[in-house]
Amino acid sequence: MKVSRATRLSLRTVALGYLFALVGMPIAIILWRTFSPGLGEFLASVSTPAARAALNLSLLIVAITVPVNVVFGVATALALVRGRFRGRGVLQAVVDLPFAVSPIVVGVALIMLWGSAGWFGALDRAGFQVIFGLPGMVLATIFVTLPFVVREVEPVLHEIGLDQEQAASTLGASRWQTFWRITLPAIRWGLTYGVVLTVARALGEFGAVIMVSSGFAGVSQTLTLLVHSRYIDDHNTYGAYAAATLLMGIALVVLLLMTVLDRKRSDR
Repeated sequence: MKVSRATRLSLRTVALGYLFALVGMPIAIILWRTFSPGLGEFLASVSTPAARAALNLSLLIVAITVPVNVVFGVATALALVRGRFRGRGVLQAVVDLPFAVSPIVVGVALIMLWGSAGWFGALDRAGFQVIFGLPGMVLATIFVTLPFVVREVEPVLHEIGLDQEQAASTLGASRWQTFWRITLPAIRWGLTYGVVLTVARALGEFGAVIMVSSGFAGVSQTLTLLVHSRYIDDHNTYGAYAAATLLMGIALVVLLLMTVLDRKRSDR
């Protein structure tokens, strides 16, 4: 169907206007309110002990979550693509579960499992605190970021097929050698893209983390929780804007990296 130039321009204008009203305008307001007092005020707000601790905790959770999701995500993708077993459909559904379940529900489920009165509450009673500590926050983040590596690696495995792996096996390569020298280089772009998505999701997670965090500043408060605490509890609106701007800056870097990787993957 041939579309006239006027129609194309109208559609673009409507789309851009919708995006500006929904995304651009709120971001512009936050940036204006953040930097209107000056850059020095912003730097002072994001360099407080609470802000530095929140940033460090967010990065620590990302540093733990990403390797775990890489290892188990690649293993799960290989099992789904290369394996033929009973329950494969159930495993597919479990991988997609974080897309369908509210993060709040995830937090409640973790409390029921790992809380002092939960199924594994013996650990808490023995002195190993999961809920309202770093382990619970990591578990919540791992759950909500579970699908990204799997769903980015899975189509690449379908695309490369089995020919090269079978040829390597015929020539005497072990399974580990085949994976390291054949499979991993072939899936590296999909894996990298999945890692970038995992980082972005882990940094911005709020619903599941707030349920399993004590929220104490400098102890178990991530950047997203810091924004919430400053705005709701402390009524420090400028501090909330500054923390949100810092979080947006990190997200922008991740988005730019994701765009570059996507172009490289498309070129290949």
